[in-house]
Amino acid sequence: MIFFQIWGLILTLVLFLISKKISKYTKKLPPILLSGIFIIIFLKYFNIPFEEYNKSANILTMLLGPATIALGYPLYNNLHFLSKNKRAIYIGFIIAIISAILSVYLLGLILDLDKEIIMSLLPKSITTPLAVETSHKIHGIPQITACIVFLTGLFGAIFSHDILKFFKIKSDIAKGIAIGASSHVMGTSSCIEKRKQIQITFSTIALIIVGILTYFFCILFFN
Repeated sequence: MIFFQIWGLILTLVLFLISKKISKYTKKLPPILLSGIFIIIFLKYFNIPFEEYNKSANILTMLLGPATIALGYPLYNNLHFLSKNKRAIYIGFIIAIISAILSVYLLGLILDLDKEIIMSLLPKSITTPLAVETSHKIHGIPQITACIVFLTGLFGAIFSHDILKFFKIKSDIAKGIAIGASSHVMGTSSCIEKRKQIQITFSTIALIIVGILTYFFCILFFN
């Protein structure tokens, strides 16, 4: 039966809808975090191997790529902002890539982490499909990479706007670049929830371009 082939997909969607309703009351707990916790409890309680669940829900992973591309839609409505802010965009991208990669690499060396672990953590700030592929190319552990990418995005989705507010960052362009470059799609979703069109635009640009450049940078210097 087809149900047994996609039960993981159905379970994930049902739990996400439930989590979405719960998150309306908790405010700070996003649905993706709650649904992840519920899935872990479900698999643990019924003693279901993660591999079995993942096999029946992998269509969601396949959709991450197209979903990332779809986020580019707001670009068409805000192209005039791009031409006026080229310098800020380029500087933001460069700083984001260098700080994200070098901070992880140097901290890994200081803590004397295994090289394979360091390679797994390097692409933490880019979207999952690119991060997993990057990890594979530079001989990291894709499973660890996927986990750390999720946690990085989750942190950005929950706290990014509060952190930027604390540091009195008022420019929507700066906010968008910072969020997209550091916490990829999940961070960008927080801009969408707040309906900040300019933030969505620049966050989308950042997550796409920084993701691609990080991929090539890691392969060039760490393969």
